[in-house]
Amino acid sequence: MLFAAAALLLASTPPAESILAPLGLSPPLVRALVLGDYGATPAGFRAITLSHLADGCRGQALQHPQRLEAARGCLALAHARAVELHAQQCPTADGARRCDADALLATADPLSLAHWLLVLGAADALGPCPDAQLHLALASGLSAKSVADAFAHVPSYANLALRWPADQAALLAGLHRADVAHGTSFHVEPTARFGRYLDEHGLHRSGLPVSEVTGKGPGAKHPRGCAQSFISRYLAEVDAPRASTWWKTYVRDFFVALPLGVVGFREWPRGVEGAADTDSGPIVFGVGVAASALAISAAKAQGDAAMASRLEASADRVRAFGVGSAVAQQAFAEAIRFEGLWHPLVGHRPPR
Repeated sequence: MLFAAAALLLASTPPAESILAPLGLSPPLVRALVLGDYGATPAGFRAITLSHLADGCRGQALQHPQRLEAARGCLALAHARAVELHAQQCPTADGARRCDADALLATADPLSLAHWLLVLGAADALGPCPDAQLHLALASGLSAKSVADAFAHVPSYANLALRWPADQAALLAGLHRADVAHGTSFHVEPTARFGRYLDEHGLHRSGLPVSEVTGKGPGAKHPRGCAQSFISRYLAEVDAPRASTWWKTYVRDFFVALPLGVVGFREWPRGVEGAADTDSGPIVFGVGVAASALAISAAKAQGDAAMASRLEASADRVRAFGVGSAVAQQAFAEAIRFEGLWHPLVGHRPPR
């Protein structure tokens, strides 16, 4: 099983690094997987780091089948690290961690669980599932919470009532992956309710979803670039027509071309000069670093190869300029870059 493989990998650092070597992971990503060392990455972003790592390893294996075993090792480690993020609900017994799904659903942050579902789904795609019983229990519980919620969103954090469409889109993708792997239908009703709620209550005049649906979050009434890039990527897995419509509007209203070949996406709508925060990363001339970095995968998920190429070339230029260099060295930023590099281009058939 993948989890047993993770235990072997974790037992000795040099073999783990050797197994991962074909994937070309940067040192911060190797440290995150092998040592659980995320550097300066905030605790709340560690689960997202793991899901991006897992998706990047999955994407690389699909494009280069000869790296399958290395990718499986990566996914085994990503799952093991996701377990460690929930040590309280996954205590050690007989030398191994045993997760209590009911405790996880009752006390853990749903955002973290959603990205754990994405890790599990990425592992399923390469086989086998690290923990089918836990996967099904988490998917079932999070699906039920989504359906029962008055906003058709699960709150991202256990102690905070705010609800972000971007986070729910990631959860819906995680539910869909569980369904593909296990023949269930956990994503169907939550996806339908999500779309209906936003159509009726959560769309900005531009036609894009607002960034936070209770109206109480900072900048809640506006669409945001980092959120829309996230939505465009993940919603493509569960509601491709809606994601495509929103992507076209997003490109029309938020895409910016600057001198020296630098392109990207605004963090805030034109005419709104919102502040930078931990979600947006640095904002330069209105362009959000996170929005633009995350848009690489979004463009590939939308089959927009030309946009993805322009964004990748621009990202190389921006890194050469040293913009956001401190943030760029975090495992979180490295994972976003790695996943974007290997995200499958929709409509493109990988080599066999």
